[in-house]
Amino acid sequence: MASSEGLLDIARSLRKQGQYKKALDAYRQVVEVDDSNLDALNEMGLVHILIGEQTLAINAFDLAISIDPNDPRAYSYKAEAYLTLSNFEEALAVAEQGLEWAPEDPDLWEKKARALESVMRIDDAIAAYNESIKYDSGNPKTWKALALCLDAQEKWAEVARAYRIAGTLHEKRGETQDAESCFKFAEFAEKS
Repeated sequence: MASSEGLLDIARSLRKQGQYKKALDAYRQVVEVDDSNLDALNEMGLVHILIGEQTLAINAFDLAISIDPNDPRAYSYKAEAYLTLSNFEEALAVAEQGLEWAPEDPDLWEKKARALESVMRIDDAIAAYNESIKYDSGNPKTWKALALCLDAQEKWAEVARAYRIAGTLHEKRGETQDAESCFKFAEFAEKS
């Protein structure tokens, strides 16, 4: 029988190739060999989200949380599963639960912000996006999400600034089309 690390490599390779059902089988084999493998449980849950099996994803994340409640990944991924189900209150609750263990995790702050934004708590969402950025300022997606919330409040100078930062980050990554789009949105905001 293969080692759990070897099986994990196989599962990851299958996932990258888009062979999700085979990847899930490989992740299950990892868990059979090592039932406390957090990487396998979290990645298995992410595959379940990709193929629309949110309940199975949530179960995998719950198991990961029960094994190590200090690991923020499972909370973040579980919140994502709830966001994809449009269950925003539950996503918010899970993100807040994770933040109790990992108050400096940018992904959990971003999930909290998305949940707050979805229930139209824009001021709170802006504060949560700013917390996410405080711990990881290099994610253009977070800057763009912040810009959209600021746009809802018609804070044009702040909208432009957020889009310009996102555009610069995209440029650094070589993502020219995304960068150009952000810079155009920044110009629109400046003219508003």
